[in-house]
Amino acid sequence: NKRTIKYPTTTTIAMSLHSSPDEERSNLSNWVLEPNPTTNGTTVVHIESGARHEYFHANTLIHNVPHPPFIQPHIWEAQRSQLTFRPDDVFIETFAKCGTTLTEQIVLLLLNGGKDEELNPLHKNTIECASVIDDPDSTSSIGAVKRVGKIWPERAVIDGLAGLEAADGVTTAKDTRRNLCEGEGKGRMSVQTFDALPSPRILKTHAPTQLFLDQDERVAKVLYITRNPFDACVSCYYHPKTGVSPHSTGVPFDAFCKIWLSDRVEFGGWIRHTKGWRRELRRSYNQTKKKNMLWISYEELVHSPLESIRTIAGFLGVDVTTDETLVERVAHGCKFGTVKAAAQARIDGGEIGDISHLRKGQVGDWRAHFDDELF
Repeated sequence: NKRTIKYPTTTTIAMSLHSSPDEERSNLSNWVLEPNPTTNGTTVVHIESGARHEYFHANTLIHNVPHPPFIQPHIWEAQRSQLTFRPDDVFIETFAKCGTTLTEQIVLLLLNGGKDEELNPLHKNTIECASVIDDPDSTSSIGAVKRVGKIWPERAVIDGLAGLEAADGVTTAKDTRRNLCEGEGKGRMSVQTFDALPSPRILKTHAPTQLFLDQDERVAKVLYITRNPFDACVSCYYHPKTGVSPHSTGVPFDAFCKIWLSDRVEFGGWIRHTKGWRRELRRSYNQTKKKNMLWISYEELVHSPLESIRTIAGFLGVDVTTDETLVERVAHGCKFGTVKAAAQARIDGGEIGDISHLRKGQVGDWRAHFDDELF
């Protein structure tokens, strides 16, 4: 891969925090991190004032890597040993808030002929199985897929895993269906349903390399999307939603940056995540020579959508030459404004959901949060 994406260095991030005109420049050295054994989260403490702020979203540890609470260690261990993947599976692999939704939209539109009306961005394009929707008690019926979509295996493929009982903290599909009405929780399915889904299965994950579910065989394709760390940091500050995000719970931005630059943020931090998958890209190419991994940036997707869509189509094996307008339709269907308007239309039509994950979709929003004097 000959493309070179120049990002600001970690040191520059640490030195460039934005301050309001009447305040001195923020200094990350004013903050220290403390583990919170009560919440399993992280407390960031201001050395001078003693102010304390909790970061509790990543409070589940899997092999010492923080995860959000809906991904549990015993379920992950069962998935790791029991789920089977295929050579034509496509993992959309990102660190959080680095272009996951945009890439899912592109991939799904390429595979369904550019029909954006078949997608549901309100529920993050999560696949929904008729067996689960129509009969909450059923975990064995395969059923028809309600719409084209993706699967987040770590969150969705739970029912039917050997060795897990409701007493282990695994609620039944019936309870899940009654309690979850929006988002990726709607994609919960059994292992049998997962195995019976037609190819290609589009799978989302934020896993670092050492926790990738297709660890042993490495047969599936991996589409890795990276992003300018400044923008990724800002987007994570507002993630996942009001009442949980650091911004909405009163964590100062510079305090969050202290956490974000560490390995205590969810999925182990942008730096380790990106470096790990970059090493995997080199290893995959050097050892197998198979074109089963593609590396692309969020900035490329936004600034060069037609070229990027053609690159992804080639990776997926989609022949765009047989449909002269497919690339243009996909480009229109994946625009941030198009996706957000479609999600809002579903809310206006009576569907329950939340569009907080569709915040701005901009490149360069970090400049409103960081001082750019050093650039």
